[in-house]
Amino acid sequence: MYEILQSGMKVWEQDARETRRLQLALNYLEITPVEHTGNKWVEDEKGRRTISNMVYKMTCSITENTRWDLWSSSVLNKRWHVEWQVIMNTPKQYHHIVIAGKERNYSERYDAENYLNGRIRAFAKFFQEISPPVPKDYEYAFSESGLMLPGYHVEGEVSKQERDSVIGKLNEAKTQKKSAPANSSKKRNEPEH
Repeated sequence: MYEILQSGMKVWEQDARETRRLQLALNYLEITPVEHTGNKWVEDEKGRRTISNMVYKMTCSITENTRWDLWSSSVLNKRWHVEWQVIMNTPKQYHHIVIAGKERNYSERYDAENYLNGRIRAFAKFFQEISPPVPKDYEYAFSESGLMLPGYHVEGEVSKQERDSVIGKLNEAKTQKKSAPANSSKKRNEPEH
């Protein structure tokens, strides 16, 4: 009886292992590609500007806050509220990873715009390519079941596409090297005129 139960358990373990492998594969396939603006600034109807790629997303806005004197209907003061934020643009739901951000108020719109333009220039390096490398600390947000999602690679590691192109170039160089000695040996055997 014990041997029968043991053999049944082994079959069950194999089936469970295969089921788990298929579940992980389905989890990997169910993650949809992230939406992004292709490193171009886009403004919505509320005046919020956004730039994004496959890894990073920056949003910013300047809004006018005016305080009125209700009795005299005159303006007490006018402030410009600046808000910006840089986050990881991860394809996984419920992963809101903030890299940097701040809110500030200014009395002059010129000062608010200067501050915001400075922040935009400071983070412009993140928006130079569509699929920049993922920082090692945030690798978990761009991988599923231990595998990086398609189109992503970790900072400091060679991406699969680059690795394939390097391997292709090496194979091409080997082919040229093999054909080069054959061509040079024919030239040596040919009589000179």
